[in-house]
Amino acid sequence: MKYLPLLWAGLWRKPIRTTLTMLSIAAAFLLFGILQGVISGFDGVLSKMSDTRLRVMNQTNMFEVLPIAYEMRIAQVSGVHRVTHMAALSSIFRDAKNGVTAYATDVDAYLDIIPDYKVTADQREAMRHTRMGALVGAVMAKRFDWHIGDRITLHSGNVAQRDGSFDWPFDVVGLINDGANDDKMFANDLIFNYDYFDSARAAGTGMVLQFVVATDATADSSKVGAAIDRLFANSSYETSSVKERDWIASVVREVGDLQRFVNSIVGAVLFTLLFLAGSTMSQSVRNRLPELAVLKALGFGDTAVWLLVIAESTVISFVAAAIGLTIALLLLPSIFKSLVGQPPPFSWNFYFTGLAIALVLAVMSATLPALRARRLSVAAALSAR
Repeated sequence: MKYLPLLWAGLWRKPIRTTLTMLSIAAAFLLFGILQGVISGFDGVLSKMSDTRLRVMNQTNMFEVLPIAYEMRIAQVSGVHRVTHMAALSSIFRDAKNGVTAYATDVDAYLDIIPDYKVTADQREAMRHTRMGALVGAVMAKRFDWHIGDRITLHSGNVAQRDGSFDWPFDVVGLINDGANDDKMFANDLIFNYDYFDSARAAGTGMVLQFVVATDATADSSKVGAAIDRLFANSSYETSSVKERDWIASVVREVGDLQRFVNSIVGAVLFTLLFLAGSTMSQSVRNRLPELAVLKALGFGDTAVWLLVIAESTVISFVAAAIGLTIALLLLPSIFKSLVGQPPPFSWNFYFTGLAIALVLAVMSATLPALRARRLSVAAALSAR
């Protein structure tokens, strides 16, 4: 405790310099926290995807189409428990910033294959009798203030109806995962009847984006996927069957290698930060050589002076990093929600990792200045040499 006044005095000897240094470090770890938090959030999403469900897509490009006639042949493959089709309607609601991806499917089969989607029995029944019906994720419904019984209109940028209109009306008949304990990760989709979509669109009739396949409990999903792909080998529409988790990962990779991108940015920032902190501590020690010499003259040992300099660097880095990471922790839910429509799974891993990195950087940046202080000659310092 007797060293705390010395530590405090050293930190605030130059308050502007200390403040600016802490702001720089806090900003660097704010960036680190946000980027690592987003990656951690995506990993959390992937962990909830199934390894037993398959997504069967066009081998050429996952965004190309396949004939819906493939469904009956896929259903006959050994190991396939159930299969359904899915087409996508990329659209907006009123404003370009309100993007909505709606999936046209056999709703009953889709809900059975993906039990993570929770819909009450009466709402499923309503879908069977409502041609333009739609089931809307509870999070999406809250975002747009939609309610059961509302008629909504989505504007598509690429799929027109037979009359030339790009507006698609839907009647909201149910909410997905509206229960208090339902996983909200699956509450951001809109699904509607494929028959309505296929009969109303001007082009692409009889085509789907992909098939969703549930495999038997005892089946090897990788072998089932390979059997499906062999079935359509050398056809006009060859397929690529992948596990659902791998499919989500491939969609993320379409944006780029996020992990490498994040690591590159964070590495560059922290490397720059190391030089910044080292330069600051070196300047601080140079300015205080006479004061450190006085401490030695009063009986402070070389090790005590060395530890004092290390402690100053550690406090600056640790406190600033904690501030930056805390701000990142507060911002992450809204940032991640804007990316995938929901907050990320909460994890302290990146926070503690950031603090550990801050500690290492503090020691590394203060090592040379601290060694100089340790080797300081009292006579030389007091004579201003």
